[in-house]
Amino acid sequence: MPDMRTKKSDAPISYRPPVGKAEELRARTAETGLSTNAFITERLFSHRRRSKGELRTLARLLGQAADLRDQLHEIALSGGGDPLLVEAALDELVMIRTALMGRRT
Repeated sequence: MPDMRTKKSDAPISYRPPVGKAEELRARTAETGLSTNAFITERLFSHRRRSKGELRTLARLLGQAADLRDQLHEIALSGGGDPLLVEAALDELVMIRTALMGRRT
């Protein structure tokens, strides 16, 4: 009598996003054009740690952004420059620092 056992596939892995995050997951997935499975796989396995050289460069850029912020603050306090332009430049620096830190605004 032949062996009737069949090879069973692994149980599927499912993911349920936290309450309120399902729509964000759908939107982010749609932006990429990938399937949900491909999107999650890409996000999970393509994340890599930064090299020491990259970290040094990021630290230097963050320091320079802080220096620029201080200089813009001094310009604003001294009454030099257009206050709206100074404020816009400060807002841009916040976005740059946020991007360097790898956070979303």
